Amino acid sequence: MIAELADVRRLLMVNKFLYPKGGAELYMYGLAGLLEEQGIGVGYFGMRHPRNLPSPTDRFYVSQVDFEQPPPGVERLKLAGRAVYSLEARRRMAALISAQPRLDLAHLHNVYHQLSPSILAPLHRAGIPVVMTVHDYKLVCPVYTLTSHGEMCERCVGGHFQNAVRLRCNRGSLAGSALVAGESWLHRTLRLWEHGVDVFVTPSSYLRDKLIEGGYPPDRVVAVPNFVDPERFRASPAAGGYFLYLGRLSHEKGVETLIEAAAGTPLQVRVAGEGPERERLERLAAGSGAQVEFVGHRSGDELQRLVAGARAVVVPSRWPENCPLVVLEAMAVAKPLIASRVGGIPELVRDGQEGLLVPHGEVAPLREAMRRLAESDELTVRLGMAGRERVEALYGPERHLRHVAAAYRQATRLRLEAAA
Repeated sequence: MIAELADVRRLLMVNKFLYPKGGAELYMYGLAGLLEEQGIGVGYFGMRHPRNLPSPTDRFYVSQVDFEQPPPGVERLKLAGRAVYSLEARRRMAALISAQPRLDLAHLHNVYHQLSPSILAPLHRAGIPVVMTVHDYKLVCPVYTLTSHGEMCERCVGGHFQNAVRLRCNRGSLAGSALVAGESWLHRTLRLWEHGVDVFVTPSSYLRDKLIEGGYPPDRVVAVPNFVDPERFRASPAAGGYFLYLGRLSHEKGVETLIEAAAGTPLQVRVAGEGPERERLERLAAGSGAQVEFVGHRSGDELQRLVAGARAVVVPSRWPENCPLVVLEAMAVAKPLIASRVGGIPELVRDGQEGLLVPHGEVAPLREAMRRLAESDELTVRLGMAGRERVEALYGPERHLRHVAAAYRQATRLRLEAAA
């Protein structure tokens, strides 16, 4: 047992989705597994959904809602109110706390909109310490991404949320932008997150700095990068024949830049993933003459074979990625990265040591980095093996759990001091 976990016997994981939907959920379940190996009981609270994994506490979950396709009229107004402050979530969280044995700590993840900060009130009344892993920029950016219409933007950091309305950052909608900006303004004015969360954990120092710039207390924001278990990945340093993109096919991921970089060259690219931009990107690739193959979503052994056969993994993001798991997993397979120099990526990949970093959104530097690796097996293998060594030294599960445990102990101490 890790010493810092000695006082934690039962813990509640809180996230709006309770199935492996994306990176936040995969991280949450991975961490829960590490905690259970330490003998800690882990429960869950979130939203009802047909894909939810089974849980003894699912009777307390809040009703399902789809913010992507909101209902019309009055029901839409009710939905907006729930996004700002959900009375249902507060009531159901209180019921869970009353019905369960003593909870030693609550660990929050993505709780915006479907749950809202209303869940913090019953946790506070019960004296339960709260740690929140901040997976995105929502606490300082109403639209989560520190971008506006596809370009990186920090105008709202510091509480200047009117900029999101002025620029119509929420899908170009004035009403939608006003809603998310008003929500952020209200939560900040009432200091709901600051008062309800004892310790904020960010997966990158970049995000930690943005929270501090946004007014969150520096002594309660700690950077703990994500983890990967190298033993789950077979190192495959041999230089493969294609460059690989893994992830969602959406504008901020920069796949368009990758396609344009491959156009007019013999460089082969495979794109694994799905998303709203797939059809447009396929048309772009076909029109450019780039040698790009779209292989759709891949997982399990099929995905591992795909990565093992690559020369390098490309992360051409146009937004400040936080701590993408795809980077750590590529390094665990001993594949070099070609990645945008944005957000937390340079904290994981050092230029010229585990990969090659390039300016985001620029075609020529990306093409040149791909050519460098295509022309040198020696460089490809050397960068890939260095990545594997870095993962083993810095991003393994035991080291990660010790840092999370330290955040748990800090949260417990702060909650006890507040109650004294």
